Parts: sequence; structure tokens; C-alpha cells
Amino acid sequence: MIKKFDKLLIICILSVLLTGCWDSEDINKKSITITLGVDYVNDGIEFSGELAKLRSSPSESGEKNQASGVYQLLSYGKNFEESRRHYDSINPYPVFLGATRVVIFGQNYAKEGIEPYLNRIDHLYDYRKTLLSVVSRETPTELFKIKVEKDISVGFLIDDIMQNLEMRGEALYPQIGEILSDIALGHVGYVLPYIGIERGSIKYLGMAVMKDSKLEGTIDLENTHGVLYILAQNPTLVEVIPSTKNEKNQISFTTFIKKRKIKTDYIDEKVIINIDLDLKAQLRYQYYPEPVEDEDIKKLEDMISKKVENDIVSTMKKAKNEFECDFFDFVRYFRAEHPEIYKKIKWEDQFTRADINVNVKTKVINRSLEDPNAKKKY
Repeated sequence: MIKKFDKLLIICILSVLLTGCWDSEDINKKSITITLGVDYVNDGIEFSGELAKLRSSPSESGEKNQASGVYQLLSYGKNFEESRRHYDSINPYPVFLGATRVVIFGQNYAKEGIEPYLNRIDHLYDYRKTLLSVVSRETPTELFKIKVEKDISVGFLIDDIMQNLEMRGEALYPQIGEILSDIALGHVGYVLPYIGIERGSIKYLGMAVMKDSKLEGTIDLENTHGVLYILAQNPTLVEVIPSTKNEKNQISFTTFIKKRKIKTDYIDEKVIINIDLDLKAQLRYQYYPEPVEDEDIKKLEDMISKKVENDIVSTMKKAKNEFECDFFDFVRYFRAEHPEIYKKIKWEDQFTRADINVNVKTKVINRSLEDPNAKKKY
């Protein structure tokens, strides 16, 4: 009987202690940030963004909080802390950053350098390190004025666009934690999604090249294939090749990477970077259907390989000569393969003088066409 009483007493005590947080606040009394914009305006920091608009709905088990939309935030100051104090002075509830999906950097701020804010994200406990960061051609406040019809908010729209493109192998989705890792390595660059407004809609425009965490330039969407073949985990890209028989005809292929190998060397005090790609290509359709023979396939394979090589080499030249920035992360390969040499050289100088060799092989695995040698029934 005594043992039963002891067990009952323990259960009662635990039920009191584990019921919940006695000092927790209702979610309605927190400003839940979904999207945050950071920009320089009039020599100061401007924070803008979106907060979740919550409402309570009755249910059988009591009240439930549901998101019914967003409302915008705007604050400013000479630095982060002053801007935050301004925001706190006009907002009735404390800010919760754990639900933030995207941080949007305006071009003015990106040109001056985004590393201070990345370090802020790194050290504030309630920021997720997996959130997305992008650079915007227009100011963040202009983005937040766009009426979003295809998603809940501007932030959700941008995040969903980039996740969709990344899953399809057509873009990169760099997370804050990955960028901080690049910064910690030093002497390397990185790319961020570059977005803007076109015809009243928010659109992915290409890539923003960051050197020393400052906006160095951009790569237009149509020229991003060379980056994706090197950096994307599973790039799935469309290549359009002219027919070998009819120059007016175009043939559309989808390419996939079967194997990607990057090796580095150091010869005569010069860095050598060798890139080998094995591609699989699937024929999607022709603008004007025509028979494709085996000898045509071989020529098309060579043409795809040459085009991909040219795309990669063209982007490499921009990285070396225009941006002077290793945003391909080749330094990680070189440091792993030649650690002692890496300690003795200055990578940013070596990269601009490096010899880069690109070799691409392509195999067409599906013609998506009728057998040209098949006999007709009629």
C-alpha cells in the first residue's frame, strides 16, 4: 500500500512539473517574423519585412491560433541596435525570429558587405541557420509592396520559388550556415540568388557574385549553366542543339550529371584545375520532327559536350578575370589535396592565374523518337 502511495505521489509531482512552461507567453503576444529585408538608406540601416498576422479561431478543444496573412514592419537607425530599438519602441510585442524564411539584402547593403549581418544571424540564438538569403535588384521595401497572389507572402513566394528551382536542379539554395562556412575558410567567394521585379511580379534573375561578402557583380539567368554544372548537387538542365541535317531545326535535350570529378595539381608554381564531367542526355523533342540516325546521335553528343564545355569555360573566365573570385569553391579541393602547398601560397592570386581544363563527355540515353529504320505499315 505504501509503495502504491509513493508511486501515486511521484506521478502527481511529475504531472505538475511537466505540464508546460509556467512563464510562457501566448503566441498572439509575439511578433513572428517571416521575412526580413536589410538595406542602407540615407546612411543608416533600414529593416523591413513581414510579420505573421494571427487570429484565434474557436474549436472543440479551445482556441487555436491561425495565420490569416501578414503585415509589414519598417524600422531604421544608424546601426543594427539602433534600428532594433526603434522597432521595439513602436511594436507592442517582442520579436520572434525562429520562423524567418528569407533574409533579403538590398543592393546598397550588399555592395557594402553583408558579413556583419550574417554574423548577427550566427550569434542570435533564435535565428535558424538554414534560412535562405538573397540579393534584390530593387530595395526590399519595394518587394514588399508587390501584391502576392500565388503564395502567402513575398517571403514565402521567394523561398518556394528557390526551393522549387533547386529541387529541379535549375538553381542553388545557399543556406546561411553554408555561407558562414565559406567565410570562415577565407579567400573564397560565393553566389546568392539574385531576384527582382519584372512586369509586376517577383522573379529569379540569376546569381549575385559575392567577394569578401560584398556584391561584386551578377550572372544573368541564361548564363548560369556553367555554375550549376560545377556547384549544383543534381543539375537538370535543358540544352538546345541545332540539327545536324537542317540548320533551321532545333533539338531540345535534358542533361543530367552521371559523374563529376574535380582534381587539382600544382606544377611550376601554378595551380592546375581539372574538371571531368560525364553527362547523360535525354532527347525531349524537335522543333520539326525528322529521323535521327546513329551517326546523328554521335554528332549531337559531341555538340552537347562542346556547348557545356564552352559554358563552363566562359563562366570560369568571368570568375578569374572579371570578378577575381573563386566562387566555385575550388580552394576546398586544393587545400584537401595539397595542404602543405596551400599554406605557402596566396589562393586569391593563384586562382586568377590558374590553368583550368574542362573535359565533358555526353551519352544520349533516350531519343524519344520512333525508330527511323522501322517499316511503315501503310
